[in-house]
Amino acid sequence: MPVSSGPHPFASSSFASAVWAILLAASVFCSARLARAEQPGTAPEPATKSTSPTPTTTVPVTVTASEPEKAKPNSPPAPPAPPAPSKSTTAPTPPLVPGYIPTLVSTDAPPPLVWRWKRFSTANYFITGVGGAVTLAMAIVKPRAQHSLSYGLKFDESVRNALRVDTLPNRYIFRDASDVGLSLMVSWPFVADALTTAWWYRGSREAAQEMALIDLETLAVSGAIQGATNVLVSRERPYGRDCGSAELPGDAIDCTGSVHYRSFFSGHSAFSFTSAALICIHHFKNELLGPPWDALSCAGGYAVATTTASFRVVSDMHYATDVLTGALMGTIVGYGIPLLHYSQHDTTATTYAGVKLHLVPAPGGLGLLGIF
Repeated sequence: MPVSSGPHPFASSSFASAVWAILLAASVFCSARLARAEQPGTAPEPATKSTSPTPTTTVPVTVTASEPEKAKPNSPPAPPAPPAPSKSTTAPTPPLVPGYIPTLVSTDAPPPLVWRWKRFSTANYFITGVGGAVTLAMAIVKPRAQHSLSYGLKFDESVRNALRVDTLPNRYIFRDASDVGLSLMVSWPFVADALTTAWWYRGSREAAQEMALIDLETLAVSGAIQGATNVLVSRERPYGRDCGSAELPGDAIDCTGSVHYRSFFSGHSAFSFTSAALICIHHFKNELLGPPWDALSCAGGYAVATTTASFRVVSDMHYATDVLTGALMGTIVGYGIPLLHYSQHDTTATTYAGVKLHLVPAPGGLGLLGIF
C-alpha cells in the first residue's frame, strides 16, 4: 500500500507488508506462549505408565532439583525431570521457532539519521533538468570565434612562470592527476556521504536520497554557469601560445580542438570547490559522523579541491585568474543552493505532547520515529 510522506512518496509492497506483519504477530504469539510455559507451578506432572487407579483427590507437590520425585510402585522408572530454573538466573534466550525473528543490534551503532529538512520539490527537479541540459549543450557547442580575453591578466604571467613545469610530458602528468582529483571530488558527495554514510552507516535511505538530489542539483547549476561562461568568453588557454612550436605541433588536438579556447573559467576548480562545499554543509547540517570527523571530512574536501585546482596551473591548462574564479563560483553555488534546502524544515513532521513524530524507512514499509 503506497504511503506518502511529503513530496516524495515511499511505496511499499502490500505483499511484503503483509508478510512482515504475519511474522511479527507470530513472534509475539510464540513469545507469549513461551512466557506462559515458563511460569512456575503451572506445568503438569509428567504422565507415567501406571496400572494403579487414579486418586480422586490431588495434592499439589513442589518439585525441586534437589528432591527428585519418588517412583510409584509397579511402574517403570520415569525419565529424569529437567532442573527447575533458579530465581537468580536470567530468562533463557527464546529459541529459533517459526515466526521468531532474531535481531542483531550493535552497541556501537550511531542513532538513526532523520531528515528534518524540506524535501526535493518539483521546482528543484526542473532546475536540475535545465542545469544538466545546459551543461551538456555547452560541452558540445564550440566557443565563440571572437575571444574576449587573451594572455594573462595582472599576476597571471608571474604565477604561470613560477608554477608551470618545464616539460610537456610532466605537464600531462599533472593534467591527469587533476582529472583524478576532479573524479574523486564529484563522486565523493554521492558515494561516500549519501550512499555509504547516510544510508549504510546511519540507516536512512530518505536522507541519502535527499542529499544525492541536492548534490545533483547543485552540480548541474554549477556546470551550467561554468559552461555558458566558457563558451561566451572563449579565452585561449596558456599553452596556446606554444602551438606550432617544436614541443607542441600546430596540428595537435590541444591546438586544433575547441578545448583550445575554454580557459575561463576553470571547470575543474568550479566542480571541485562545489563538491567541497557540499561535503562540508552535509556533514555539519546532518552531523553524519560527529566531531571531529565532520570537520576533518570538510577539511579533506577542500584540501583535494585546492590541489586539483593548483594542478591546472602547473599543467599550463589555466591561468591563476581562471582557477580563482572557478573556486569562488563553486564555493558560492556549493553553499548557496544547499542552504536553500536546509533553511526550510520538514513540514510533514507531527508534534504531539512534546514529541516530534517522523516517518522513516523500515523493512517492508515505513516506521514511526519519535524525537523528544
